[in-house]
Amino acid sequence: MEKWLIVVAVLSSIGMTGCTEKIYPTRKQFIQEVEEFPTPDFTDYKSPQKRPLQNAELGLALSISGGGTRAANFAMGVLLGLEELKLAEGRNALREIDYISTVSGGGFPAGAYVSSLFDYYNYEDQTIPYSLKKCYDNKIKNDLNRSYLAPMVGAFFLAPRLWFSYHDEGDVLERTIDDYVLGYKERKHKHGKKRSILLGDIFIKKEYDDEPVLLPYHVANGTNYENMSIFSFTPDVLEKYLISSYTHRIKKCAADGSVCIDAVDMAYAVGIKASGSFPVAISNTTLESKYWEDKCYLHVFDGGVADNIGYKTAVEILSKDELVHKKILFLIDADNTGIIKTFSPKQRAAGSLSMLGRLSYSSLDTRHVVLEKELTQVCRLYDIQPLMFSFDILLTGNNAVPPEKLIVKEESERLVRLLKNDRQNISAVDLQILYELCVNVPTKYSITTLEQELLTLTGLKIVDMQKDKILELIR
Repeated sequence: MEKWLIVVAVLSSIGMTGCTEKIYPTRKQFIQEVEEFPTPDFTDYKSPQKRPLQNAELGLALSISGGGTRAANFAMGVLLGLEELKLAEGRNALREIDYISTVSGGGFPAGAYVSSLFDYYNYEDQTIPYSLKKCYDNKIKNDLNRSYLAPMVGAFFLAPRLWFSYHDEGDVLERTIDDYVLGYKERKHKHGKKRSILLGDIFIKKEYDDEPVLLPYHVANGTNYENMSIFSFTPDVLEKYLISSYTHRIKKCAADGSVCIDAVDMAYAVGIKASGSFPVAISNTTLESKYWEDKCYLHVFDGGVADNIGYKTAVEILSKDELVHKKILFLIDADNTGIIKTFSPKQRAAGSLSMLGRLSYSSLDTRHVVLEKELTQVCRLYDIQPLMFSFDILLTGNNAVPPEKLIVKEESERLVRLLKNDRQNISAVDLQILYELCVNVPTKYSITTLEQELLTLTGLKIVDMQKDKILELIR
């Protein structure tokens, strides 16, 4: 039956070809064929190299891939590992990061890090040095262990407001990210202030003479539904698109649309949620624009579709940074395409619904060998030195053979104990097992405590394995 439906659909589409009776030419499109889509340009913004304990000669960007809570917890482990690498004059490798470019789940650890710095500079005793490890133990660990699926499911079934308005479960996700990952709820509890972090708290314009840059510039990247281009949530890009309204915490901001919003006032959580709106599973984020009255809505969803690791925006930013003499790009990739099979056990052709679902994931499955070749070529073009942090590092130069069968819970518990007690001395076979356990954690918005510990400790271990390369680059 399905085969006949496909035949009918194909014949219908063929039959409709050439039926257009009228064409209405327009050159009012936002981007013409010969133009490039807007990318972040910080010419009018202060340099993040001027932050405290920074090497002003070094431009260091970090990109973090998607992969749900697998990516979030693995990347957090890498960030904690970078903080452990001490440099001269009280600095560490983490503090050298000037720019962060993320897609999908990669926005969670970046958002948690940036928001912890925001709270440190605004509410805490700065005579005590900032510590991501302390923030992780006190708050971030719980936030990255939380299920972000449950609030969406609960709201969908229990909140009539979502049934009779333009609001959806994606808006609930945005509010949950703001509450926990970005600290809104704890900030309200501790300081009595209902205070969401805004883009203007991160990106500081040069005209604000008395306002210092304190945070790395984090760019959350989404994908424009209409043309599949990268959409970066930075004030300058929002201004170019003439964004006039958006939804934050299930409330419409600048709802009358009479004037464009001040882009620096957009909530930080909006971009992180938009970037993590996985195709089919989570509704996209809708922005309203004043650019064209007839078509005023911009739909933004998972940034991994346009760039599955977020490196393109990072390269764009570094290539435009003319104030530094050395440019470095760290890439955290929580890819799990290593478990994707080449052959199918079924002889029958894939059904249309199956094919539709597979296409939603297709752009996320770029193999590492292709990605790394592309990275090498692009970075060489802009004199950028890249360094990858991925599960593949566990297999580099490792010819050990893993066991034929792994009991996931048993092996995970054993390796967590090993990594906690002495992560410097892990056998080649155990590194092979660790790889298998990590890449087999599904892409999802929930995680078990055991999975979280395994992924975070793996991030720390991979920094250890890359230690000499890191120090050689940034010293």
